[in-house]
Amino acid sequence: MNQPLNILIVEDEYITQKTISIFLKEIGYNVIGTAMNAEEALVYLKEHTVELALLDITIQGDKDGIWLANYIQEHYRIPHLFLTAYVDDTTIKNAIATNPYGYLVKPFQKAELFSAIEIAIMNFNKCMPSEKTKLPDYIFVKHHEVFEKVSLNTVLYVECQKNYLLLVTTDKEYRFRATITDFLCKLPNQFIKTHKGFIVNTHKIQSFNSSTIIVNNKSIPVSKTYKEAVLRKINISFVKA
Repeated sequence: MNQPLNILIVEDEYITQKTISIFLKEIGYNVIGTAMNAEEALVYLKEHTVELALLDITIQGDKDGIWLANYIQEHYRIPHLFLTAYVDDTTIKNAIATNPYGYLVKPFQKAELFSAIEIAIMNFNKCMPSEKTKLPDYIFVKHHEVFEKVSLNTVLYVECQKNYLLLVTTDKEYRFRATITDFLCKLPNQFIKTHKGFIVNTHKIQSFNSSTIIVNNKSIPVSKTYKEAVLRKINISFVKA
């Protein structure tokens, strides 16, 4: 089941750590853990599924938030967002070198935190590799003000609704602003465009003919423009299955 993001908070100021945790829980995120130093953070990363890390740059111990960010970049495919009270040139330069997905200067308000998280997730989605074989098996999608990690295996189809996309999964539906062309680039090759307004997960097809595909009892059109490629793709998929 697709659930709100599991967020790890690495912050050695107890009041700030507690405040961030309360803010995140109030809006609906899951705080998977809080850590005062890099060693504690590494335990959470190893033992839990962390999907976003909020990292204070200056934390307890020999290893600071920048060291931790580099470790996360090397060993985990998750976005990280820096929290810091320091905005000097050296700190900013060292932080940028880790390729963070966001940067938030303390003190900050609740709305600023949520905006920074949204920007970080959007940047992470944009930075996903373009090679089909290297694409991840999930995507982050906003639902009721919080981002959820959506397994692509649960996606049935995507429908264009003017400036928005309707993403229909086996669990729920998501509606968000995006173009169908840009979104298709984030999907593995089991997904195919059948019409200017539809993308289908070929693994979820129930039946099909030259003009229609049935997914989850919904009829999805196959336009003349895409018919040849769609039928070739579907037939290959069905033969392999």
